[in-house]
Amino acid sequence: MKKIFYSILILFTLHSYAEKKYLLEGTIGKATIYMFFEDNSSPTETTIYDVRYFYKNSLKDIVLSGEKTENKYIFKFESNDKINEKFELSLTQNDNFDGFWTDAKGVKFPVSLKPFDKSDFLLKAKNNKFLNQFKGDTFDLLKASLIQFKSDSISIYKGKTIEWFSEKHCQAHYFRLGKGFSDAVKSKINPILNKYHYQNVLAQLNCTSNFDYNNGNNIEYSISIHYLDENLIGYYDFSAYDCGGAHPDFGGQGILLDLKSGKSYSIDNILAFDKSVGANQETNFDAFSKYRSTYFAPKVFALVNKTQHFKKPTSDDDGCDYTDLEFWDFPSWSFTEKGIEFTPIFFRAARSCEEPFLVSFADLRKFKNTKFPYKL
Repeated sequence: MKKIFYSILILFTLHSYAEKKYLLEGTIGKATIYMFFEDNSSPTETTIYDVRYFYKNSLKDIVLSGEKTENKYIFKFESNDKINEKFELSLTQNDNFDGFWTDAKGVKFPVSLKPFDKSDFLLKAKNNKFLNQFKGDTFDLLKASLIQFKSDSISIYKGKTIEWFSEKHCQAHYFRLGKGFSDAVKSKINPILNKYHYQNVLAQLNCTSNFDYNNGNNIEYSISIHYLDENLIGYYDFSAYDCGGAHPDFGGQGILLDLKSGKSYSIDNILAFDKSVGANQETNFDAFSKYRSTYFAPKVFALVNKTQHFKKPTSDDDGCDYTDLEFWDFPSWSFTEKGIEFTPIFFRAARSCEEPFLVSFADLRKFKNTKFPYKL
């Protein structure tokens, strides 16, 4: 009986200190802000991790460290042992917070925060043709609703106009289809490109840590169009990012869109080296991984090596071993006018080895997935 009692007591205690999520809106002085944090504190653990807030006029996340004592909360941003800013807040009735914000010079402004009204906002978002595509949390959705795109420049690709757009609050560019494309194609593809642009902007605005302030340029994007005909548009979305982790990193993805249907084709939709190609990465990763290591990697390597003639490095200090098939399991790729470029993915210390290698359509045709509706 005692064991049962103590078990119930432990469960009750754990429940009593279960985390609570706060999504707040309010002001610092006259400036409007939005804040999100999870209060997972307990009598033995007073630290609150990953407190985030942003100003309505900038949208860039500022990440704070936090401490809680009873109903008192201290959130601060420190750099080089100096407190750049600090919130001193008290939790009042109805989950409201009141207190002060202090800057690095000791200047104080009053802070007033209240729970953000999700219900009305989510209803409006559901009826918005762009925002209803998002499946992220309300904090990101709220930020997405404040994003402002503006026309930036135009370029011409194969006689058709590509319109480039930037975003007011950060450096994340993307394109839309312009003159030379039919209204039917533009109505199908531009909403998809718009969604990708939203995703890149949100990643940029969220890219920060509690070590450095977000300047809206912690991810450097490069979008390059590599293919266009009456059926398909192919481009490469590359990003180099430093969001506060131990090391900066970079990577890219090839995107191939069907101009008629809007379908996005993966590399496995385009090429099939075995009948097991259909394994879904999300629902059956083991089968997907087996196909990639058993059939995909050896064949892609052989096709690339047909022109490259790689040799295994003689020194262990040379990390660029292109003969290691593990680096070809999940390469990035880009559909280009001359063929498909494959970039092997290396471990972090050897990322400088990553470069694209072209395989011509002539060499790829016999491996075309029969479900891919176009010729290579």
